[in-house]
Amino acid sequence: MRGIWYVAPVAALAALAGWMAGCDLLPGDLTGSVSTNQKPVVEFTNVPAPGDTFAYAPVIYWKGRDPDGFVEKYSYADIIDATALAEPQYYIDFIPKEAWIETEATSDTVYLLTVTGQVTEHVFYVKCVDDREAESGIVYRTFYRSNQRPHIPQIKYYSEPDYTYGNDIPNPDSLNHVLNDTLYCLDEWTETWQGLGFSWKSSDPDDSELYAIPLQYRYYLEKVPHDTIWQWVALDWTRTQEVRFQGLETGHYVFTVWARDDGFETSARPATATFDVYRPTFEQSILLLSTTAINPPGRVLLWNLIPGTPITDFYQSQLAGYPDTEFLQYEEGMKLWKSLLGRFKLVIWFSENQAHMAEDAPVIERDLINYVNIGGRLWVIGIMTHKNMITNNTLALARTVFAGPASGVGIPANDAEFAGAISGVTDLPDLGLDTSRTGQVWRKWFVNPRDTTELIFDLYPLLPGVDIFTAETGVETAYYFNSYTDTASGDVTNELAEVRASVDTIYYPPTSVDCIIALPRNRVSDITRVENITRGVFGTPVSWSNNVLVGNKLVCVARVSYEYGEPWPVTVRATRSPYSVLTDSVMVDYTYLPFSDFHMKPCAIRYERVEPAEGTGYQVLYRVAVFNFPFYYLDDSSQNVTQMFQSMLRWFFLPYAH
Repeated sequence: MRGIWYVAPVAALAALAGWMAGCDLLPGDLTGSVSTNQKPVVEFTNVPAPGDTFAYAPVIYWKGRDPDGFVEKYSYADIIDATALAEPQYYIDFIPKEAWIETEATSDTVYLLTVTGQVTEHVFYVKCVDDREAESGIVYRTFYRSNQRPHIPQIKYYSEPDYTYGNDIPNPDSLNHVLNDTLYCLDEWTETWQGLGFSWKSSDPDDSELYAIPLQYRYYLEKVPHDTIWQWVALDWTRTQEVRFQGLETGHYVFTVWARDDGFETSARPATATFDVYRPTFEQSILLLSTTAINPPGRVLLWNLIPGTPITDFYQSQLAGYPDTEFLQYEEGMKLWKSLLGRFKLVIWFSENQAHMAEDAPVIERDLINYVNIGGRLWVIGIMTHKNMITNNTLALARTVFAGPASGVGIPANDAEFAGAISGVTDLPDLGLDTSRTGQVWRKWFVNPRDTTELIFDLYPLLPGVDIFTAETGVETAYYFNSYTDTASGDVTNELAEVRASVDTIYYPPTSVDCIIALPRNRVSDITRVENITRGVFGTPVSWSNNVLVGNKLVCVARVSYEYGEPWPVTVRATRSPYSVLTDSVMVDYTYLPFSDFHMKPCAIRYERVEPAEGTGYQVLYRVAVFNFPFYYLDDSSQNVTQMFQSMLRWFFLPYAH
């Protein structure tokens, strides 16, 4: 009954125990003879089909079954013996024991090795073994294999774009994709020096649209002559396609890469990269690099600027406390070798007159950026090459070395309004101009070079190389632009104005009742007097507009009406004196807003790039400062310039993060 336990009487249990003791067999024991083990069976499955020809190592599939147990393992053999090819079935008994490859898988990549450029025939045998070590019969298929060597590898410097891949490349140089240059190498990688390395690739002629032959590579680095650097040698074939070196000694090197396909055929020859390494020493203090133009004997510099000799003397006098300083006057086409730059802890690059280096400046920048990225320190001062020679709006050097907290050069300031620099750092003094030096500097400019009737030569004081920055977080402002307009009243009397025939692309010929005049300033708020001194008559200002481009300056342009009579003639100035008027003199009284847009904007910035050091703290990767005003024209009567210079040198040589 369900749910009721049945308990046997004690006497019955004793009788059952006695019966069991007299029996030889217990319930459940097997009786009878053991049956013969049945052999397992193996067969090919799916692809490939018999007689297929392959240009690559195919995956061959099989499966086995055992009627009275299970398959334990498989063995296969790839045979190219002539007897096997002629009589595959007959050859089964002669397959060498060592030819069999054991596996538990039901497929494998079979290389079907062949001779380059030929088609070879293969007999592929497979068998299986069951759990009682019985072997199946052997099945076989005939396959054909062709093979061509892989292409010669191509190699490139690892950070260069793909179009620089080549079979044999000399000395790659980053940033500008320039070849034939020495490469820096440090003991360890940093955030700014990512190692000296190469990438490579190859392909196989047997590749198809559906299948690319997997290739392997082996590479060697040799220090010439014949001194292999073994730690940079691949001990075996690998699928790796990039390597980066560090700690290489100064010297000449050859890097070699071979390719191998799935038929173990190597490329006809390797790809090579030949390069020179310089390990920087930073053993000397300062390299003073000048791109300031030196006035040749018997010649006057363009723009009549201060010649380079006194400027250079000024900088050298500031470095008297560093006896291991070297001076280099840059000449057109000169090469800043890494073995030169890498000797110095600090490079000071200054340019304080118009050196006309449109082609060389980007090369100098590239070389100095490479130098900074391996731990050099750089001070850029008064760079005319950036302001006037290249793009007039971007400083590539600053944009690169201040990466992270990026910074670029702002709109060039009006040179004439620069009155000095206001300190943004405690240990840097304010700086003012030496008017005795700035008074020696004049510049010519013209309005319309295509129309000689409107050709106007003007001479006005010029202070070379003054720009402002757009500094961002992480960049320290060392100095702010100090404009004289900050203290100007804004009231102007008896200033000479020009009668204009054209403004920008609009033509305004003077008539008998009115004309257009251009005031030399901008941001005009009121015009109280317009008088033609030559004719002794007054004009009435009708309207005016600020921010009008006349020549290369933004000025105020006003329409003036007057009594009937002869039109006021267009102003033409002489070439010898800044205020020598050849026609009518027009004087104006007016008021303008004197506060400069550039006042208190950054004009000198500095930055240190750091990375975490082992343990705690940070290590300095490099320091960079860019001062976008010249030093020669500053007033050093109170030793302010000297104090600033020495404070900056102390900052550059600080051994710890600032």
